Amino acid sequence: MSTDTVPAITPAPTPLVVALPTLLIVDDEEGPRHSLRMVFRQDFNVQAVDTGDKALEYARTHPVQLAILDIRMAGKTGIDVLRGLKAIDPHIEIIMLTAYETIETARQALRLGACDYLSKPFDLATIREAVSRALHLRRISETVSSTSKRLKALNEQLNDTTLKEEMARTTTEIYAGALHDINNPLTVILGYVELLKHRLDGIGSLSGANLEAVRADVELLSKQVGTCSAITRRYLRFVNKRTSFAPEVSVNQVLDDVQTLMRNHPSLRGSKLAIKHLDIDTAGQIGGTELIQILLNLTVNAFQSSSNPQTVWITAERYDQPIPIETFKDTAEERFIGLESIANIAPLVALSVIDQGPGIPRDVLSRIFEPYFTTKEQTGTGLGLAIVCRLVKHHHGLTQVKTKLGEGTRFTIYLPAKEPSTSGDPFQPNPISNMSAQ
Repeated sequence: MSTDTVPAITPAPTPLVVALPTLLIVDDEEGPRHSLRMVFRQDFNVQAVDTGDKALEYARTHPVQLAILDIRMAGKTGIDVLRGLKAIDPHIEIIMLTAYETIETARQALRLGACDYLSKPFDLATIREAVSRALHLRRISETVSSTSKRLKALNEQLNDTTLKEEMARTTTEIYAGALHDINNPLTVILGYVELLKHRLDGIGSLSGANLEAVRADVELLSKQVGTCSAITRRYLRFVNKRTSFAPEVSVNQVLDDVQTLMRNHPSLRGSKLAIKHLDIDTAGQIGGTELIQILLNLTVNAFQSSSNPQTVWITAERYDQPIPIETFKDTAEERFIGLESIANIAPLVALSVIDQGPGIPRDVLSRIFEPYFTTKEQTGTGLGLAIVCRLVKHHHGLTQVKTKLGEGTRFTIYLPAKEPSTSGDPFQPNPISNMSAQ
């Protein structure tokens, strides 16, 4: 007898059974019920009933994803069943069928939440397409509902009052703000990647000036990735309520960094960026990443204010006396955010972004700092200025906008300042090397 050990037999894995979505068919005619059951039996758990009462009874005790209802039936009409199903579960997607189509009936069905309206007799392709659309809508609805529940649970955990105020009325703004902030350095990264591809396509080998240019661009890309990482850490510290020692950053260094980052930004489109540095460098009491994001948001907005080429200025000014905030009043052409919380103790720095655009209308000016308000229908998120205000207020600063129709707009942020320190902010990425002005 062989003494070899008999190898153990690994049982075959149990097939994963995926529950099919339920399709409820309600029609008092046997022919359509049977036809629809045969068409969809492979893709759905098909339940076919001949009365509205049976349909509602089934839906009360079983989950239903989709329903196909005949409008004219004995007893409860399809409209009655539609109304009843939506009362049981508003997310049920419902397709209405009728051999007696009228505009008013169609309108009523759609008002009550039906996702489609088809006439009898229907062809196979049309009904399949309608059901496919309805299932897609149902899955979107389930995703939204699931996300909403997760956000609600998160909101219950984030019960700290200060944190809720920072989140500016919505539980999602902190995450949307992070994505918005990260988009700026990613846009720059994309611009430099395209530039590198163009350079590499045109040369056979790298040497001399070409090699140095590529090295400089790769170094900038690396620092942009660092900026994204710093933004992420900033929001993680915010969520986890971690504290760090007071940040500070060289104002002139940040101005140089912003000029470098904007060099290949797609919003330039033939325009120019001009910088006016401080005569004597001063440290703003804010993290470098935060100040860069503030200025990038304002600068990109300035370039996007007009489709015509223009020169956008970023200027810096130091105040060795408190600013006269008692004279600052909202008007039809001027607004202030943070008057009640600014640390108005000298020294302060004022950073302005000035465009030559068309100016801001009065009705828009009153809303520009609201989260999600935007006038850029195709590209805007409505978060840029809300993020600017939140960051400036967090660092006890003040945001001012002054505009005149036909002449342009000036955004100014005032921040507490101090004499530069040699320690720097350990949470900020390495400074970006200075490059030639645009």
